[in-house]
Amino acid sequence: MKENNIKNIWTVGSYDIDKVNTLVDSLSLKEFLSKILVSKGFDTSEKAKDYLSSNISDLADPFLLKDMDKAVNRIKRAVNDKEKIMIYGDYDVDGITSVAALWRYLSFKGADVGYYIPERVNEGYGLNMQAIERFGADGVNLIITVDSGITAHEEIAYAESLGIDVVITDHHECREELPTAEAVVNPHRADSEYPFRELAGVGVVFRLICAYEGNKNLTTICSKYSDIVALGTVADVMPIIGENRIIVKHGLASLATTKNKGLCALIEQTFSEKKSGKKRSITASSIGFGLAPRINAAGRIGDVNKALQLLITENKAEADSIATYLCSVNRERQLVENMIFEEAVKQIESNHDFDNDKVIVLVSNCWHLGVIGIVASKITERYKLPSILISIDAGIGKGSGRSVKGFNINEAISECKHLLIKYGGHELAAGLTIDENNVSEFRKAINEYAKKTFDFSSVCNYVDADFEINVKDITVEHAKQLQELEPFGLSNPLPLFCIKNVVINEIYSIGEGKHLKLIIEKDGYLATALYFGMSVDRFSFSEGDTVDIMCNMDLNDFRGNLSVQVVLKDVRMCERECAEKEVSIMQFNDILDNRCSKINCNDVPCMSDFRSVFLYLKSLNTSDDSPAIIDIWHTSKRISKNYNVSCSSLKLNIILKVFDEMKLIKISSSDGNVAVISVSNTDEKVNLEDSEFLSYIKNL
Repeated sequence: MKENNIKNIWTVGSYDIDKVNTLVDSLSLKEFLSKILVSKGFDTSEKAKDYLSSNISDLADPFLLKDMDKAVNRIKRAVNDKEKIMIYGDYDVDGITSVAALWRYLSFKGADVGYYIPERVNEGYGLNMQAIERFGADGVNLIITVDSGITAHEEIAYAESLGIDVVITDHHECREELPTAEAVVNPHRADSEYPFRELAGVGVVFRLICAYEGNKNLTTICSKYSDIVALGTVADVMPIIGENRIIVKHGLASLATTKNKGLCALIEQTFSEKKSGKKRSITASSIGFGLAPRINAAGRIGDVNKALQLLITENKAEADSIATYLCSVNRERQLVENMIFEEAVKQIESNHDFDNDKVIVLVSNCWHLGVIGIVASKITERYKLPSILISIDAGIGKGSGRSVKGFNINEAISECKHLLIKYGGHELAAGLTIDENNVSEFRKAINEYAKKTFDFSSVCNYVDADFEINVKDITVEHAKQLQELEPFGLSNPLPLFCIKNVVINEIYSIGEGKHLKLIIEKDGYLATALYFGMSVDRFSFSEGDTVDIMCNMDLNDFRGNLSVQVVLKDVRMCERECAEKEVSIMQFNDILDNRCSKINCNDVPCMSDFRSVFLYLKSLNTSDDSPAIIDIWHTSKRISKNYNVSCSSLKLNIILKVFDEMKLIKISSSDGNVAVISVSNTDEKVNLEDSEFLSYIKNL
């Protein structure tokens, strides 16, 4: 597989023990919990208390949002005068929950209110002329957009020409000129005075409801709507800090005891599907990996109105039926997603020029439009490059893009707007509409922009630990303390820990070979570690190796028995082995430069070593068109284990050099650390004793 190799850079934080002791004494907190709070910057009693409490009263005055007063006044007039109101949303979870929350609230207020969510494939994102025309014919007086509308200049002008007022509530990036609506409520406005800019679309709706209702009823409004608002906020992957953290924390508590019949049904069916055996507590992770995908699936490949109806129905039988439908559609979505992902990977492996094109642009006329955004995320995750997948229908392409940290894909797409029909989005995710004939030129233009504006060699995966711990610190009690810091999410991740010099005692393949389970040990303490998404073949280490790990810890509740398990995020060689590796590379380079006068006899290969290495290389199924990239150190350990030989990294480098000289393999490049090789397709017998390099090695 072709890969854009990205380095993992580790950072390990620390804590001030005096500040830890202050929190322990002043707030009566446990020491481990206090260490985490201090390491995260909540290092005073006041900061820690605010973080742990997350009071709803700490939300800012909603009228600090520009045009909020205009929005509230116009909507109140429409409600009081029984004008016909239409809430116009979006087909993702943020959009669906935005519509649901506002519809429920305005209905409670006695408004004549309807809702409309555009169909993803035929209508696409945002306001459209045809829908507005129908609203005009139906006598709609006011459109309220939620999670959309900030770039709909022409559509809003058309609505106003029909005598329909428009109030925009949105959270997407604004362009220089705002639409001429009755009110434009968006925390990303350039003139915004609101102290928190990262609200989801449903978060903006929540603040609109708070402004309409007034601060005196804030607690009641929170208890009624925070479950839906939390669902949309987490699903839209908004940073769980500031006001989002307050909203989500209260929302998760509401979800645990929600009276919303649709949410109750979906929670029950989602977690019974996962065979949990009992109703589980709802966390941000539960939303992100359980509830949200099922609601999203309706907007992607099913009937989006079913998802909305789930959130507003008062009929339990209907709720159960819709929940069953959403779970079924989600399974179908997974099948379609996997098929498109495999086709996309084939395109990349066959055609993509990694040296010159840093933005992956893929096109097909048979990809389901509702799924390409998810696949783009997976492509970007695998290749560590921005990606845009475009689905063509009747000459028009609709695309969805995802990006890497630091490269603003919305800005990149906007630089190519002369080739586009429509576009919009965020820094890391954006969409576009394009004429099929412009796709090739668009691919060229966006890659030229990328080359000029961003250094992709600087892209790294940063793995940031809060601080270093030991295996003996992995306890049920400490895992319980971590739960007190929920909710976690973007910008407020689950605490990560570094443990150094851990011995891998046992390695097991689990989950049909997709994941690993390890038994690790240090200083006589044992722990179970899970490494999700890592197979035995890709794992570079063996039983008995000493490694450093980055991990978090999680509680496992099996039939009422609590245990703690480690969840691995990264594994690397310990410092001792790193030093040995560097010595080995230096020694091999000294040999190549004739600076070495002697080597250990154990590093001189024998015939069984040559046979073992050659068998391993043959198993890689390489060719000139598809060479293998091998890590010398890890490959030497793998060969030693699999073939029961002693193959040091120096010995492996020597063997590869001999094979290359004798034309059994071709080495495209090698630095003693990583080699790019392909095995020659020949049955011709070769006498390795004829190798001049091997003769030279034996004489050292």
